[in-house]
Amino acid sequence: MPKISDDKRAARRAQILDAAWICFQKNGLHATTMGDIIRTSDLSAGAVYSYFASKEDLVFAAVMTSLSALRERLEPIVQTSPLPSPEGLVRQIAEVISDFTARDGYDLKRIALLGWSEAQHNDRLRIAMQGFYLAFRDRLADVAGVWKREGRLPDSASERDVAKVILSQILGFVVQSAITGDVTPEQVGKGMADLIGAASKD
Repeated sequence: MPKISDDKRAARRAQILDAAWICFQKNGLHATTMGDIIRTSDLSAGAVYSYFASKEDLVFAAVMTSLSALRERLEPIVQTSPLPSPEGLVRQIAEVISDFTARDGYDLKRIALLGWSEAQHNDRLRIAMQGFYLAFRDRLADVAGVWKREGRLPDSASERDVAKVILSQILGFVVQSAITGDVTPEQVGKGMADLIGAASKD
């Protein structure tokens, strides 16, 4: 039997993950079975199980694959020079999230909420997600440090506290988009600019 190429393996893995995301959005994580995912993937059970030994492995891979791919798209924003303003940074990150998560047949923002819920009782997933978010928050703290040196933030500002607020806005954007569906990156950026402007007048 000929060996499957790396590209073919990557394509099959992506096909299985797409099927999983579709099923997770439709049925939820716990109600979705491996049989559901196998049928949706149009692959054989043997093919699916050769990539993922269990649904738990598949859930973990689905969450971490999406987070890793999102990190690759966000990294250029926090590395650009000159850096955008705080409101510009939040808007750009929200734009990337919107573009990345809108898929044919499912929305990864809605599935993110399922992943966050699952992480509350799945230590493997919680620890992995914690590592992702803490690392990204550290990158945001680095950005806040640059803003301080540029005079965009007062000398008394805490880079880590600023990073926590920005991450809260980003995660809040995901939640609102998934639940209310009436928030846009432009609105989030403008709202933050309005808040910063109001604070500067106090």
